[in-house]
Amino acid sequence: MGAARSKEPRSVSMDNPSPAGVIDVSDDVVERLKLGISRQAKDSKTKTTDFSAAKEVPVSAADAPAVQRQPAVVYQNPPPVAYSGPAGFTITAADIRRQKDIEIQQNDAMWRQRMSQLEQNLKKTNTIMEAEYSSAVEDVRKRFASAPATLQPPPCQELKAQIIACYRANPGETLKCAEQVAAFRNCVNAHRVKMLDEEDPKGKATVSKASTAKAA
Repeated sequence: MGAARSKEPRSVSMDNPSPAGVIDVSDDVVERLKLGISRQAKDSKTKTTDFSAAKEVPVSAADAPAVQRQPAVVYQNPPPVAYSGPAGFTITAADIRRQKDIEIQQNDAMWRQRMSQLEQNLKKTNTIMEAEYSSAVEDVRKRFASAPATLQPPPCQELKAQIIACYRANPGETLKCAEQVAAFRNCVNAHRVKMLDEEDPKGKATVSKASTAKAA
């Protein structure tokens, strides 16, 4: 009989003091919810502060990555320069350059002509100097050709040797030997004057003897 009673279900009714739609939680749950909300608020505030500080701190030139961009260089041909001349005539840079080239060519031609004239004058001078030298040598040779061998020592041999050495050292440039030629010519002339002075006393003695004979 007791077993039959225990198998029968029993219902327990309890009054809910809270109004409908309201869930009651314990104080422990409320504290944990508050703690979680406060932590989330702190974390959010810290992230916001760090982000704003990082945004406000300026980046120095030393900390910034050294990135240099080479400027693009574009080469362009300069436009032709034009100069306005009289009566609306336009002169370009090419015309000026052409005129300068013509002037340079004319100047070069003038100097080439002057150099040619100088070379011709030098050749004429060399010819004259050589002719005078040959004439002096021939004159000396004729004067001493008839003299006895013992009385005809060649005059001015040292100067003659200097002239020959100068001509050999400067082939085709006889003007460089002008001083030696002049010294040789002066030596020959001095020797000639000396010979004439030696011949004059003999002539004077002959004339005086003839005059004495006529007087007797």
